[in-house]
Amino acid sequence: MEYKNKRYVLDANVFLEYIFGRKYQNIAKKLISQAITGENEIIIPSLALDEISEVLCGNMNDLDKITTHLRYLEKLVYEEILKIVIPTAKIRIHAMKMARQGHKKSGYPEFTDCLYHAVALFNDALFITNDRKHFAKVKDFGHIQLLPDVISDND
Repeated sequence: MEYKNKRYVLDANVFLEYIFGRKYQNIAKKLISQAITGENEIIIPSLALDEISEVLCGNMNDLDKITTHLRYLEKLVYEEILKIVIPTAKIRIHAMKMARQGHKKSGYPEFTDCLYHAVALFNDALFITNDRKHFAKVKDFGHIQLLPDVISDND
């Protein structure tokens, strides 16, 4: 499914698909390439770069490679290809309400994931994640799609 207005909020795990060469790396690359050419708009909450850095810190030993990845992301921000937003109190409260939905047995959505999702809701964007558990818990809020279902890997 392609979202009609082509405005996306990408979860940190989408960038990690690309960085670590995982299963859906081609879809992640295509979304970023489309932003570079102006075919779509990518918005990320301010915490995204910190989350990506945290995963790189714990899963990649080569500091030169980490530096390369982080500088590339910074370049995309400076060129306004990735638009960083600082969530407002209104967005944060909405994310808290989302994070409180759930059940003791099935679990509650993580606040940080809900923050990405709330940013999407308040910016008329589609939140793209590769977190199936989060998706299952919050899909009824709308404006969310799993990475493999966003665009065809073969397009």
